[in-house]
Amino acid sequence: MGDEFQFNLNAKRTRLSDGDLVAALQSVAKTFDGDYFTSPQYDGLPGKRPNSATIIDRFGSWKKALALIGIVGVRERQYSTEQLIINLEAAWKQLGFPPGKRRIATLGEKYSESPYKRHWGSVRAACEALAAYHEGKISKEDLLVGNVGKSVRTTIPLQDRWAVLKRDNYRCAKCGASPSNDHRVELEVDHIIPIAKNGRNMRSNLQTLCRKCNQGKKDR
Repeated sequence: MGDEFQFNLNAKRTRLSDGDLVAALQSVAKTFDGDYFTSPQYDGLPGKRPNSATIIDRFGSWKKALALIGIVGVRERQYSTEQLIINLEAAWKQLGFPPGKRRIATLGEKYSESPYKRHWGSVRAACEALAAYHEGKISKEDLLVGNVGKSVRTTIPLQDRWAVLKRDNYRCAKCGASPSNDHRVELEVDHIIPIAKNGRNMRSNLQTLCRKCNQGKKDR
């Protein structure tokens, strides 16, 4: 009888930390390749993890919880520059001439113009860089770097965003606000030195800010 479960009315409930809940979301996000997933999809996966209701209760909503790991709405998948170039070459060969922003979405892997625009400035600019590479005018490294002559805001990789949020203890580095204490708080990962001023996506140049503090920084 000594090994039987004790129905102790005074037993304390173990409270999971913010980090535990975020780690569970990160683990499931890998299953969906970093794409948006719903709370029923989360709960429906095999394995033991915190219930979505616990996560929603802690952070205020499923949307806010996913925002902590960089997933906002139905987000566009991120592609490497290698994938984008391979796709562009295939589309160009299929057409026989450089694809435009509308045609690129209908050929090959059917990527939209957005990742090309984000990295090279436009689909046309990506085509010009690719042509220059095949003509021996630029190196492959230069091709993959993209439009260095223009300030293009690159997406912060999810693993870096997660690391920065964890480093900053899921709190605003300026005012200390945390969604676990106030459901109205929304955290963002911000560049200390802006991209426009040659800042980079290095973790040392990233900080966690609440939306209010981040907006205040931009207003200044």
